[in-house]
Amino acid sequence: MEQIIKELREQAICQLFHYPETTSKQNIKYAIKRIVRRKHTPKRDNYFWPHALLAQGLEAVGEIETLKKYYDSWIEQDFTIHNIDNAMNGYSLLYVYEQTKEDKYKQAADRLFEYLVQYTDAMSGTMPYRKGTPYHVYVDGVGMVAPFLCRYGAMFENRSAIDLGLKVIMDFLKFGMDEISGLPYHGYDIKTGVKYGIIGWGRSLGWIMLALADSVEYIPAGVERHKLEKVYFELIKSSLQYFREDGYFSWQLQALEGPKDTSATAMIGYALIKAQKLEIQQDNNKKKIFFDELDIKSAISEQLLKKIETAMIMSCKEGKIYDCSGECQGFSQYPQVYG
Repeated sequence: MEQIIKELREQAICQLFHYPETTSKQNIKYAIKRIVRRKHTPKRDNYFWPHALLAQGLEAVGEIETLKKYYDSWIEQDFTIHNIDNAMNGYSLLYVYEQTKEDKYKQAADRLFEYLVQYTDAMSGTMPYRKGTPYHVYVDGVGMVAPFLCRYGAMFENRSAIDLGLKVIMDFLKFGMDEISGLPYHGYDIKTGVKYGIIGWGRSLGWIMLALADSVEYIPAGVERHKLEKVYFELIKSSLQYFREDGYFSWQLQALEGPKDTSATAMIGYALIKAQKLEIQQDNNKKKIFFDELDIKSAISEQLLKKIETAMIMSCKEGKIYDCSGECQGFSQYPQVYG
């Protein structure tokens, strides 16, 4: 196991700075495309959501020097923010500030928060995934911004940041869920109320559970947090209905005989472990702080978590995780075969 963790760490560090890996031929084709199409072909973004997820993984293993180098490079490049995907990096950026207390990381986090506030104001109080589609809210965006906003708000006693994070989550829970199954759609149209994508795309559940897992601990105790804890608990129970015997979740949860998906399995598994860790935290009076009256232990067994761990190890080779589905291209566009 130590060797696997070592290989994963090495690959994560490498990909943090070099993802996506491209050949010289691909780089030439991309450069030509940019010259021909100009503004229609965006520049490669080295601080996109995959980089943010890698950074969170490296935070989990305490890779502070690597993360400092990563964020120093962004700050030296004037800290350009292209879209809300970039804001997901704010979660581990706050960890770097927490560890170093260097003001440049605080200033960078402030800029991300200000960007999200201005972005939301420009979109009339909503947070669509892209400015070009101002009425489309994606569950991906919820997982990208809510944890940063809540952690930022808790760290700097900024209630407006927590409130914005809460609003992003609560809006999706109100407008983006399937009432019968309790599973998320991929997103919805703010203007028409129409829900888009399939019900139970594996990563859509992963994104909303990630949003809850990494936000709830930063929300002050009270009615709002208890409401989110209950939703979190219900999503845990919903997800486990579709847990496969081989330890994976499918690319589409109800498709138990369809392709397994390590990206969905990893995100859901992370949220299960986080729930278990929060549940056992206690205050000085030995009273539960999180999930009051909710029996997390009965829902998440050690045997279940071990099956997920074993499955992920089976899909791991030389520090890379295989058996994942491809990056989606929009509502209902999910490559099932990737690698």
